[in-house]
Amino acid sequence: MACRLSLVMCATFCCLICRSMSYYSQNTTQEVQAEVGGRVRLPCNHRIQGNVTLIYMQRTHPLAFVNGYHHRNDVKQNKMFINRTVLGPSMAWVDLLDVRVNDEGVYHCVLVDGTTITKTLTLYLKVRANYSAPVVTVTHSNKSVCGGSCLVTCSSSGGYPNTNVTWTFQPQTAGTQGMELSRISEQNNVTGLYTVSSSIFINCSQLLNITCTVGGVVSQQEEICNISANDSFDWVVITATAVTATMFTLVLVILVKRLKACPTTDPPDEETGIEGISPGTPLAGDR
Repeated sequence: MACRLSLVMCATFCCLICRSMSYYSQNTTQEVQAEVGGRVRLPCNHRIQGNVTLIYMQRTHPLAFVNGYHHRNDVKQNKMFINRTVLGPSMAWVDLLDVRVNDEGVYHCVLVDGTTITKTLTLYLKVRANYSAPVVTVTHSNKSVCGGSCLVTCSSSGGYPNTNVTWTFQPQTAGTQGMELSRISEQNNVTGLYTVSSSIFINCSQLLNITCTVGGVVSQQEEICNISANDSFDWVVITATAVTATMFTLVLVILVKRLKACPTTDPPDEETGIEGISPGTPLAGDR
């Protein structure tokens, strides 16, 4: 009885050893980066020994066959990878063309060669796309923008993954106050690319230079909280008019004061043609 038990345990142990030898997987995950619209190489860095029974690249979530080889059967690609992959010489890699956002994820390269050991390499494909140059728009709340307020918006599109807008002020002082009014992120249903924007309300008392950054791309510098050229011209006209009016008023006051200071003299009666009439002299109508 003891002999039989020993034989069973030995057979079980041998089976476990054989099973453990029939499958080999690298524990580490290799990251591969790709640009949207570009071409990326997915490596199958296995040491091939003997004839290859099968080798294939597959995506895990959702499960989809990318490309590969089977020594007996034809392999059928998933429709999302048709005409977008190339199996390299010696089956050492698979090239993925026209990379898309939805290609991002985990991939396995599986190999069975003459050793009958299944070898698996895990890859993580990380996809990215550059955002467009951010555009800054400034709206002043009034013409006297010094010490006033501004609404500033930054927007950028065509990027991946999703990201936030970062603002930078020069000079950066405690007196500069900005309040974010909105933050919008929209993903295109077809391309998967993002459009992001941010709007902030600025209260400031000095000239400021402002930029925004989206996905590492920096916008052009914009100047805010400064009097515009038209406002400067208006102030020049107003000042000149005020000075002219003040000078005219002063001259008028001086002339009036001088006229009041001159003595008043009545002209003689003979110059007016009127003879003096003594008291008691009868008038012509009384005769």
